[in-house]
Parts: sequence; structure tokens; C-alpha cells
Amino acid sequence: MLSALKRLLRGNSAARAAAVSVTEAEADVSALLAAPVAALQEGRHDDALAMLETLTREHPRSADAHLLLGTLLHGQRRFEDAQDSYVLAACFRPDWWPPHLQQGLLALDEGRHADAVVSLARALELGAHDAGVHHALGKAHLCAGHANAAVEQYRKALELAPDLARAHSDLGYVLFSTLEEYDEGARHIARALQLAPDDISVLCNWIMVLDRRADTEGALRLADELLLRDRELIEARVNRALMLLKQGEFARGWPEYEARKRLPGNTCTSDAPWPDWDGATLAGRHIFVHGEQGLGDEIMFASCIPDVAACAGACTLECHPKLVKIFSRSFENVQVIEKDTWRAMPSRMRGTPDVKVAIGSLPQFFRRTRADFPARSGYLRADPGRVLHWRTRLAALPGRRKVGISWRGGMASSRRRLRSIPPEAWLPVLQAAHADFVSLQYSPAEGELEALRRSSGVPVHHWQEAIDDYDETAALVCALDLVVSVQTAVVHLAGALGAPVWVLIPDAPEWRYGARGTTMPWYPSATLVRQSGGSGWAPVMERLGSDLSAWARGSE
Repeated sequence: MLSALKRLLRGNSAARAAAVSVTEAEADVSALLAAPVAALQEGRHDDALAMLETLTREHPRSADAHLLLGTLLHGQRRFEDAQDSYVLAACFRPDWWPPHLQQGLLALDEGRHADAVVSLARALELGAHDAGVHHALGKAHLCAGHANAAVEQYRKALELAPDLARAHSDLGYVLFSTLEEYDEGARHIARALQLAPDDISVLCNWIMVLDRRADTEGALRLADELLLRDRELIEARVNRALMLLKQGEFARGWPEYEARKRLPGNTCTSDAPWPDWDGATLAGRHIFVHGEQGLGDEIMFASCIPDVAACAGACTLECHPKLVKIFSRSFENVQVIEKDTWRAMPSRMRGTPDVKVAIGSLPQFFRRTRADFPARSGYLRADPGRVLHWRTRLAALPGRRKVGISWRGGMASSRRRLRSIPPEAWLPVLQAAHADFVSLQYSPAEGELEALRRSSGVPVHHWQEAIDDYDETAALVCALDLVVSVQTAVVHLAGALGAPVWVLIPDAPEWRYGARGTTMPWYPSATLVRQSGGSGWAPVMERLGSDLSAWARGSE
């Protein structure tokens, strides 16, 4: 109960000074705190609670008593009452940092990450020269999506406590999983493993390192060992699932993939009021399928929509607004609605659903082996009239072949650097003879393309109207002869449309693209072009440029 506070007070001169700098009246209260502290140490929490409640009534201005009561209530998960106690402690001793620390830890426990950042930063402003506070602030920043700020705080924690295993582990995690600083991240996680070889969170992070080093067998073995110790290690379960799926072990991977729904901040659950589908017969029943994760994931998992619709009496598909038009056109007998509009339109739905399911949960029922993936040319359909429009527009360009490209994928928080190749690195491809190139880049691209044209003379056409409307993007993709892209949503769009797409795959691929091979079961029209041996993108792009020139000449 007192462990967090005791860790901060132990060995910290500023904290000790703060804890004993009390008035004469408060000194009397400090003596009275000995009894509830002893009760806590003996495990008599109810007795401690009763004594502290009496003490705070009789000495309402005692910051020490309020703080101790708050830590006890916090440990009992009485979060609202704990917050009241922490606020009173801060009120009666405004320049004392421990109440702000405790408020920050409480906010972290409640998922109020922005509040946690504010409280923990305030603790530091008030003199909390302590590695634990910096470490907690790093965690708060990471949970709030501030990866670089988290790294800064973890580094400060290690300056004060070089052997703080959790700080090494968490710093390694954010460097490795978010900022793609793999070597440094692995070094910190390895150091944490030396310092705390049995720490489960450290071992979970080590799984990432083993998987990155292509030691899939070792990574799976470690995940299995950890899950034997504790099946509730959600990150270990999810990591294990992704490794199995990357290896093509779908029957084993999909059930474990369900653990993603329990990750903090996941988008895989819905508060729609219908029970979850458990795989029972859907004959005569109405199923509500809700979207999750990113645009590419919704497209990929939509491969299963024809399967579930064929089994059900009725099917409603909720999806990202960008996908409504193309999904509505592509899936017969499926009502397609924009995300969250079910709340406002129950009377307009075709009956009330009986069950619901996340779209990423469908493969566990319909894609349990590689043979379950249909060998079809595509399951989405673009607007034929708009395809003709783009073919006519592309025909005015001089090249024999029309190639769409996308060079940047993801966000800063989703491995953007690993999933991106700067435009100047594409020159061996863009200089291929007999081809015109069209940008399919969804994020701002005009500035980069203009800089490329000025420096190299290579033009890449970019029509923003085809990017702003995803249905228009689909039509343009179908009008092209080929798409060449890094790991991003346009790969899924092209593959789902049955359009030829060459996918540039880094040494550490997303699980969706498999661990090896040149094909992927989701999209028969996709060809995977992989990095090898850590040699970077330059040799890949040189080879791709040669292949593209040969392919373009084939049209003569």
C-alpha cells in the first residue's frame, strides 16, 4: 500500500526534508501516524483505514495524514476518495511534491494520461529529484502518445539511477517499438534483463528483440513460458499471436489475437448493445460487424465479409467513412453504415442485430488455414465510370505503362520510418523507361514531389482529388497498370481490388505480410519485394528499377 511512497522517500534527501518539515502541531500528528503505519505493515488494512479516517477528522490540516490515507484508498482502488485525499494533502502543504506524484500515479491507473503528465511534471517542479518520478512521467508521456518526451524522461531517470531496470526496459521499448532505434533499444532491454532477469515486463520486451532478430523459435518459446506463468500477460499473448500469424500458423494465432481487445487504448471493441458472436450458427440471425484498427486492416479483414454474409440471415457492416461507398458497392446483401451511426439510426437499420463481432475477429472463423483464403482476383469493386475517367486521363501521358507509387506509411507512433522510403531513394525506379508515375500518397506530398522534380527532373503526377475521396482512389488504382508501395493502406486497397501491386517489405515486416516468400494469402495480385541481410533499400530499389524497365518494355 505504501510501497510507491516509501520508494520515493527512501534515500532521497529532498523527500526526507519535505516529510519532516512540519509545524509543531504537525509533529504531534506525525507521532500519531506511527500506529496506522504499523497496522499497514502488519497487513491490518481495515484498522489502518479506521485510524487514518479518525486522524484526518481530528487533524484536518495534516498533509501527512491525508497523503497516507490517499495511498491506502488508492491501493483499495477507491480512486475518487484517494484523489480527494491527495488534493487535500497538496492544499495543506502546497510546496510538497509527494501528493502531486501520487495524483500522477492515480491518473495513470485511471487512464487519464494528460492529467498524469501535469501532476508528475508538477512534482518535479517542486523538487522531486527522483528517478522514480521521471520514470513515471515517461510512462505518462508514452501513454499519451508523446514518444520523444517519454524517452527524455526515461533518460533522466537513468541519469539518477543507472541500474533502474524498469527504466532501461521502458526506454528500450519505446526506442524499439515506436522510434525504430532498434540497436539502442535492444541494448537497453538487454541491460534490463541483466538487472532483473525474472521481471515479466522486461521479458515481454525481450520477446520483441528476439522476433526482430528472426529468432522466432526463441521468441515463441519465451512467450509460451511467460504465459504458463500468467495467462493474463496481454502484451505477451498479442505478441505471440502476431508471431504465429506472421509464420502462417493461423489456427493457433487467431484465438490468441483476440487478446488485442484487452490492450490499453485498443479500437477493437464496440459498445453496441448486442452480445458478441461466438461462432454459433447465424442462420436466420442478424450480425453486426464493426470496424477496428486502421483503414488497411478494415480492408484486409473485409475479405471475410462475403463469408459471414453468406452464413447470416442479415449482415450490417460498420466501417470507416472513407470506405462506405466502395464497401456498399462491393458487398451484396450487406447494409454498410458509417462508424457510430448505428446510435442514431436504429429505426433505419434492416432489423435489430442479434450479435456483434469485430471485423478482425472474423478470420478465426473463416481463415484458419492458408487453403481457407479464396484464390480470387479481388473482392472490392471500383466505380466503372470513374475507372474509365482515369484511364482516359492516364492515356494522355506519354509512357506505355502507368504506375502508381506510395512511399510513406504509418504515423510516428506506428513505425513510419520503417514503413517509408524517401522519394529521392526511388530514383532508380522512377527513371525506368516507358513508364509514367502517379502519386498515391495520402499524406501531404506536393512539396516532396516538387523538390524531387527540381533536383532530378523526374515528374511524378499527383492529383489531389483522387486522394481526398477514397472511392476515387480506388478508381485510379484500377486504371493503373501497376502499384508499387511500401507497407500502407494502398497495398490493401489494390490487393482487394485485384490490381497488380508490388509491395516493398523491410527486414522486419508487419505480420500481415508474412515472414518470408513473395506472395501473401490475402491478395493473389500482390508480389512482395523484400529487403535482405540488413543491406537497406538501395539494392532493392536498383533491382526494382531493372525489373520495372523490363516489365514496361514488355508492352512493346
